[in-house]
Amino acid sequence: MNAFAECVALPAMAAALPWPLAWRAIRALAAHGGVFRAESERALAGCAAHGLVADPASWLVRHRSMRIVDHVDPAISALRGDRWMDRHLSVGGDVPPSPPCVFVGFHYGTGYWSLRYLRRLGHRVAFVSAPLEAAEVHGEPLRLAFLRWRQRRVEAASGGPVIYVGGSSDRIRNALRNGVSILALIDVPEATTSTVAVSLLGHRVQFPDGILRIASSENVPLVGYVASLDATTGRRELRFARLPDDPAQAICALAAMLDAALREDPASWHFWSEWPRFSARAHAALTADAGAPVR
Repeated sequence: MNAFAECVALPAMAAALPWPLAWRAIRALAAHGGVFRAESERALAGCAAHGLVADPASWLVRHRSMRIVDHVDPAISALRGDRWMDRHLSVGGDVPPSPPCVFVGFHYGTGYWSLRYLRRLGHRVAFVSAPLEAAEVHGEPLRLAFLRWRQRRVEAASGGPVIYVGGSSDRIRNALRNGVSILALIDVPEATTSTVAVSLLGHRVQFPDGILRIASSENVPLVGYVASLDATTGRRELRFARLPDDPAQAICALAAMLDAALREDPASWHFWSEWPRFSARAHAALTADAGAPVR
């Protein structure tokens, strides 16, 4: 799919149509296979390596449907109010505490409406994100403009700024001290972040833990959540879980949340192709441990 179709026509269609018609069109596009083809095939290969793909064709339709909805939700949110959200978003689990909190999720499912929902609960939310690198879309000005527009929609939905990783600890602490909640996606560490070992799908992998240690030192509640998509209706679903205050316990609880989500609906994870970044960090940690002097 070309940049105009992906970045203009597809979001405009999804935002303009009533959701049942938009969802029908999205499913048809997902079945056709022209949208996010290369990314979906890489994700399928990563998931299949873990034995979680029973039917590759169905898996691809499910994954592409999720990717398309995640892609168009900012455009839908720009035109739709809370009544639309009430009709097409289900929320369960623990009730989020009063602000400020640290919310921790994953690159899983369709999470954009979590920002709108938390904003309605009274949370101004600063979203922690990797910076947008223009070099990643070099020669594609329309795609770059769309990605920048999405960032602005994140701020509009959350009521708070985007905080970019890389020396962000002080900005996160200042936001919390000013009553602004933080939302971070914890799966797959950046190269420079501190990590701890957890178990995921029977493998030892590394999860970043800095945001959890900040929450503990700032004495604010930690809440994990999973955002998913109903495969039949396209209804978005959020489930919140209050996490232990201790970072070591919280990181294990988060790994268990993602593990359960991956086993229940493996096609809804965006980051199957990023698995080597988990294992590379885990291997480096094991090598460092092996070479450390006995104390």
